Amino acid sequence: MKPLTYILPLALLTTAPLTSFASADIEFHIQGVKQGEGRLLVQLFKGKENYTKDNALVGTSVQANSKTVVVKFNNIEQGEYALRFFHDENNNGQMETNLFGMPSEGYGFSNDAKPDFGPVSYSQIALTVSAQDSTVINKTHVIY
Repeated sequence: MKPLTYILPLALLTTAPLTSFASADIEFHIQGVKQGEGRLLVQLFKGKENYTKDNALVGTSVQANSKTVVVKFNNIEQGEYALRFFHDENNNGQMETNLFGMPSEGYGFSNDAKPDFGPVSYSQIALTVSAQDSTVINKTHVIY
């Protein structure tokens, strides 16, 4: 009876990682970028709660050096995600706004979502990474 007591926990430990660590890459293609000016600041959020609380899973900054910029997030576990970005044209780390609070620098969201008299909803920008995915490609355009 003793050998079974040791084998069962060992079997559970060796199979658990196979189900909990399925991951994929997310490629975010940002089109229509003003070339050579500043950087694109991109944030990836896991789930609606993190998005509404402004709690990014990961963020990155890439040079705005071509009309289409590809940002890749590696080894992302399954789940629901949202991406947002802005084009920091003057490299000050902040999104500039006009007198009415509207962005004066380019910005955008996953799924090429566009605001309509207010912010985009989470459901418009949500994308899913499933166990079957190896790479999720999402395309969007900068809103200037």
